[in-house]
Amino acid sequence: MQYEHDTYDRHLKRGNAAGQQPQNREGSHLRGAIYLRLSKDDDGRKESSSIGSQRRLLLRYAQEKGFPIVREYSDDGWSGTTFDRPAFQEMIRDIKRGEINLVMTKDLSRLGRDYILSGQYTELFFPSMNVRFIAVNDGYDSAVSDMDLIPFRNIINEMYARDISRKIRSSLRTRMEDGSYIGNFAPYGYIKQPGPPVQLIPDPETASIVKEIFSMGAEGRTPAEIADSLNQRKIPSPAVYRCLKHPWLCENNYTVKRIWTANSVLKMLHNPVYLGRMIQGKSRKLSFKSRLTVANPAELWVDAGRTHEPLVSEAVFEACKEEIQKRRCRR
Repeated sequence: MQYEHDTYDRHLKRGNAAGQQPQNREGSHLRGAIYLRLSKDDDGRKESSSIGSQRRLLLRYAQEKGFPIVREYSDDGWSGTTFDRPAFQEMIRDIKRGEINLVMTKDLSRLGRDYILSGQYTELFFPSMNVRFIAVNDGYDSAVSDMDLIPFRNIINEMYARDISRKIRSSLRTRMEDGSYIGNFAPYGYIKQPGPPVQLIPDPETASIVKEIFSMGAEGRTPAEIADSLNQRKIPSPAVYRCLKHPWLCENNYTVKRIWTANSVLKMLHNPVYLGRMIQGKSRKLSFKSRLTVANPAELWVDAGRTHEPLVSEAVFEACKEEIQKRRCRR
């Protein structure tokens, strides 16, 4: 959260440093913006309908009040516990440039669910930039409303986010214990079979590559040699293959490493998922307010045992481990 507090401070300081001291805009023409946000966890609602309903509500309200709307900002699938959202950051930049002096949201929780940072924006940043803020369903309008209840609403919104996070963690752990795969993408060599439980089944396109990698490892080939062999034959690396199956990943420069590396091969040779074992819960989010993850100690891992078809035998897996250990001992 320190980063996000710093982000807020930079918004306030840079806005003033750029000569954007609070100006008296009384009587000036309003330049309105609507801000839409949907978290994946918001009441299980589908993204399109929820964003659409927010948009219709705000545009109808703006029309009734005669507010001109010149911008729309939408953060789809972003939690309210973080303010490092693309559209939100764009809105802040436009505010500092003086392009917007009215911000409208469906309610306070759409702005955010961190009560400290939400309060800093509603009570400090917006007023300092002479921005009128309206949360329609909460009946709040900074031009006419008393701000005394805003901190309490922000606290309630954060408590809601904390409770949802706790329930999600509990649900995920139960699914892991039941042997359901919870990752966004299957390990290389497998594809996900919808559940419940979500299971891993061999990928007909890449399972044979995994078997070949382990075979070469058991024969004494080093991870670097295996990677070179795969690259020479122009076999797509796990990152590239995933991008081919999910083209939208390319938009985020997902394939930074486009080739096989010794490290990527080594990770595969150590991964018990290829023995048919499902071990999950190796990391966790630092906080429900943060997107950072930290490693869990081994005692907190969830080992559901044998849950899916193995791609390699125990003998081949152990042979690879022995070859790796031999090279380490020689060093």
